[in-house]
Parts: sequence; structure tokens; C-alpha cells
Amino acid sequence: MRTLQPWKTLKREPLFSAGPIQEIARETVLLPDGRIISDYYTAVMGDYAVVYAVTHSGNVLVLRQYKHGPRRVCLTFPGGHVRGDEDPNEAVARELLEETGYRAGRLTALGSFVANANQACNTAHLFRADDCWRERDPDPGDLEEMELVTMPPEELLTTTAFWEMGVLSYVTLVLLASRLSTQAVP
Repeated sequence: MRTLQPWKTLKREPLFSAGPIQEIARETVLLPDGRIISDYYTAVMGDYAVVYAVTHSGNVLVLRQYKHGPRRVCLTFPGGHVRGDEDPNEAVARELLEETGYRAGRLTALGSFVANANQACNTAHLFRADDCWRERDPDPGDLEEMELVTMPPEELLTTTAFWEMGVLSYVTLVLLASRLSTQAVP
């Protein structure tokens, strides 16, 4: 079996940084076969954490809100930016409380995944929260208007719900969290 080799970055030139975009850069990369690509672009954005939160009654906390990427109202999950060196567990607990007013009884990490295979962009940290209880009113304190909705888990496992989500990390979250619910949770 042939061993695949990584690309080598020969040069990196930062071109742009503003708002949530930490860096757009042009790289010169050397491919394993000896070819040199002089204009390979990469993007770096902040990591984020998202949670599939299940209440004591077994319903999932979801949000309806406008997302500018897909340019429409989507079915989303509590979550947001991981600040600087903040632990993703702390970030997702903070976002769950801010956006829904709920706290998690038990938080399980489902994995951390790079959002774009070729440019990296950022990492999505996915979680499942169980035994969530309402502590206070939501107070997201940001630009987003959102509506908190509770849904039975099976309603999230439909083509219609996946279309309404419109974002790959949300669909992945539902699939991973649903798989976890069929296994023993530590």
C-alpha cells in the first residue's frame, strides 16, 4: 500500500483580516509529486461549539433564526464562538444558558471537526447535553433574533428538518447525538 504524503507550505502571505475572518492567506505549496501551486488560498475563522440539548421531558431545544450564510431562517442549535483559549465545554455551556436559559445536567463531547477539508477555516466542537433544566429567561445579547422551540428527537431526523437546518454542522450534530442516544451514555 502506498503511503500518502502531506503537502508542504513553502510560503504563506496573509492578505486580509476583519470581523470574524481572522485571516485570508495565499500559500505556495509543494505537492508530493513535485508540483508547486503558487496561489492556494486558505481562510481562518474562529472555532465554535454547538449543542444538542435534551430536556428532562425528552424534547430537544432548537432555535429558529436567520443565518446569513444560507440567507434564510434556519432550524439551529444553541452554540457560538469559542473565545480565545476558552475550553469548548465552557463555551457551549455559556451559549446554552445565554441562548435558551437552560443548563445541562450532563454534557457529552461528540467530537471536534474541521469545517472545510481543504482550507480548514475553523473547528466545530459538537456536544450533547442531557437532563437540561430551565434556569432563567434567554439573554443572547448579540445581533441574532431567535425563537426557542422544543421538538421531539424523531422530528429532527427527517429530510424536511435537515433541509430546514441548512448547515452541515447542525445535520452532523443531530446524527451524532441521535446515535449516542441509542448507546449507553457514560
